[in-house]
Amino acid sequence: MIKVGPAGGPGKTWDDEGREKIVQIFVSHGDQINSLQFLYVEDGNLVLSETHGGNTGPKFNVVKLNYPSEYLTGISGSYYYSNTCSQWLIFTVAFSTNNRTYGPFGVPHKQGYVFEYQLGEDHPFGGFHGRAGEYLNAIGVYVKPITILGDVKANVKTKKFKCPLFRSG
Repeated sequence: MIKVGPAGGPGKTWDDEGREKIVQIFVSHGDQINSLQFLYVEDGNLVLSETHGGNTGPKFNVVKLNYPSEYLTGISGSYYYSNTCSQWLIFTVAFSTNNRTYGPFGVPHKQGYVFEYQLGEDHPFGGFHGRAGEYLNAIGVYVKPITILGDVKANVKTKKFKCPLFRSG
C-alpha cells in the first residue's frame, strides 16, 4: 500500500491501514474537527475503529455509505495552526464517494491550508491514518496500487523512502 500524507500537524499517531470497507463515518466538529470514527466491514463483521481525536464538538454528523455499492473516491479539507489551542488542527473535512460528497464538516479558516486526496473509481482506498490528541491534528490515506491490468498481473512491492525537505534562504 502507498501511504499518502498526513496533512496537518503533530499529535498522537493512529493507523487504520487495511480497513478499507467503510460503512459509516462519525464526525464530531465545531469550528474544527474534534474527532473522527469509522465503522468498517472486516472478515464479514462490523468493526468500530477507535475515536481519532478527543473532545466532543457541538455538532455531530453520521455519514452512512450505501455499502457495498458506494465507496470512497476522495477526501479533502483544510488545516491551520490555532493560536488559541497552540496546535495544528484539521478545520474542515469532506468525504467523496462514487455517488456524492459528504460535507464539508467544520468551519474553514481564512488562512488555512487545503489538502485533497483524489483516489479515483478503481476502489483504491486502503484505510486512513493520521495524528490526534484533543482534536484531529492530521489525516492521510492508504492507496492500493492496481494489481491487474488486462491480462497482466503486477508484482508490486512496497518500498519506503524519505523525501528531503527543501528550505529556501
